[in-house]
Amino acid sequence: LFGIYFWRVKYNRGGKEYFDGLKITAPFVKDLYVKLYLSRIADNIDTMLSSGISAVRSLEISASVVGNSIFEKILLAAAEDVKGGISISDALYKHEQIPNIMVQMVRVGEETGELSSIMKMMAKFYKREVDGAVDTLVGLIEPVMIVLLGLGVAVLLASILVPIYNIASTGF
Repeated sequence: LFGIYFWRVKYNRGGKEYFDGLKITAPFVKDLYVKLYLSRIADNIDTMLSSGISAVRSLEISASVVGNSIFEKILLAAAEDVKGGISISDALYKHEQIPNIMVQMVRVGEETGELSSIMKMMAKFYKREVDGAVDTLVGLIEPVMIVLLGLGVAVLLASILVPIYNIASTGF
């Protein structure tokens, strides 16, 4: 019953937005998800710009591929702003979820005319950051698992030895 409720909440629009927002605000996994989405965005924009697709269309397509409704809204809003004549960096600067380093690098790419190569570099950078965040998260999980296994063994031993000691102390 809980699974059906969870599925319905997750897959309706409000539920998806709630869980997507939770992914990018939860304390331990926030950095991992944000960097993952930024890596996807940068990689997709690089691929499309290097293929000759316009910047507006690149933002729109990246919005549909990013996998997070919040970043999707940001990219669609940025595409609308770019259609209105604002630069991509200024359009991204309006949103607090986009880090300043990405905005500044996009600005440099726009000014130099090398936005595609800058986005490729940003995609590589964020991919390395994601790999580092995953390694850190795995490093934090290992000690917790060892402690939990130790507690499990202790409970198992206690459940076996306590009755034996009770029987031995009563002396039959």
